Amino acid sequence: MPNRTAREGDFIETMEGLIFDVKGLVHPPERAIAFLRYYPLETGSRQRAGCTYGKVYKLEDRFEILRKNHPQYLYEDPIFGLKLQGVPLSSIRQVCQPIEVLEQLRNQENRDALQEDTVTLARLIQEASSIEPSKLGISGSILVNLHEPDSDIDLIVYSRQAARAVQRSLRHIHRTKKDGIAGYNQETYQPIFDLRWKSSGLSFEEALEIDSPKAMHGTFYERHYFIRAILDWDEVDETYGDRRYQQIGYARARVRITDHSEGLFTPCSYKIQEVSIHGAKKIREIVSFRGRFSEQAQKGDIVVVRGTLEEVLTKNDRWTRFVLGSNPQDILIPEKLVKID
Repeated sequence: MPNRTAREGDFIETMEGLIFDVKGLVHPPERAIAFLRYYPLETGSRQRAGCTYGKVYKLEDRFEILRKNHPQYLYEDPIFGLKLQGVPLSSIRQVCQPIEVLEQLRNQENRDALQEDTVTLARLIQEASSIEPSKLGISGSILVNLHEPDSDIDLIVYSRQAARAVQRSLRHIHRTKKDGIAGYNQETYQPIFDLRWKSSGLSFEEALEIDSPKAMHGTFYERHYFIRAILDWDEVDETYGDRRYQQIGYARARVRITDHSEGLFTPCSYKIQEVSIHGAKKIREIVSFRGRFSEQAQKGDIVVVRGTLEEVLTKNDRWTRFVLGSNPQDILIPEKLVKID
C-alpha cells in the first residue's frame, strides 16, 4: 500500500520538537521524506508555546544540523539513489495538514495580521476560481504557528482541476490589478530574486522577465504570496519502488518543451525534445521539487536547462531526465526571454 501519511506542503513535528517540511508525493513505507525547517534554539527568533525556534533554509545547512545533532533523520534511499532527510513514522508527533489548519483559521477569532491576510486571500481566490474551500490549504510558517509579522503567505491548491482554475483566475486578476493581487514588478521583486536566482547567473531583469508572468507567485498588497499546486491522492500514479533513480552527472542542454501540462505543480515536470546537448545522454523530461521552477516554460518554447542528470528505470523502460533545484546554479530559461551560450 502507498504511504500516504504526509505529502508535499504538509509539515511534520517530531517527538523532539523538530519541524520538517514534506517533499514530494512518493514516500517509502516506513518514513516520510521531509527536510528540516524549524528546530528548537535558545537564540531563535521565532516563538511558539514558550519555546524559541530557529529557521533553516539552505539545503546544506539542514543536513549539517541533522548530522551534528539528529543523524537518525538522515538515510540512504535505495530507490531515489540519494542521501535524504526523512522522518520515521514512529518518530512523528503530529502531521500539520494545510486544509485542516486553514479551516481552523477561518473559524478563529482574534487573528493576527498575517492570519487575516491569509484567510482573505484564500477567500478571494476561492470565489474568483469557483473552487470548493476544501481544495485550499496553507503551508509555510503560518501552518505551524511560527510566522513573523512580515512572513509571506503560502497557500496550496489541491487537484489538477482546481489548480488550473486558480491559475486562470489569477492570470485575469493580475491583468486587472484587482483586490490588491499583482504579479511581480521592479519594486516588489528584489527579495524573490535574492532568494531564488542570485546564485544562478541570471540578472535581476532576466529573472523578473521569467517570474513576472507567473500567476501562482506575486504580491497581495504588501505581502508576497506563493501558491503550490498539489495533486490529489487519487491523481498520483506512482508508488514507491515503481521506479528507481540514479544520478549520472551534471549537464546543460538546449531543448524544446513538448508538454508543459504538469509544469504548474509541485513537483513540476516538462516533457522535452532534444535540440542540442552538452555532455548529456538522450533525455525525456525536466523535473523539479522546487516551486521556483513551476510555470517556468510553455509548450513550444526552446529552453536552456542546466542541472543534475538522473537515470530512471522501470520494469519495462529506461530514460534520462534533468532534476533541478539542489544546486543554486540550476536553471530552466526560455530562450525567447534570455540568451545563454
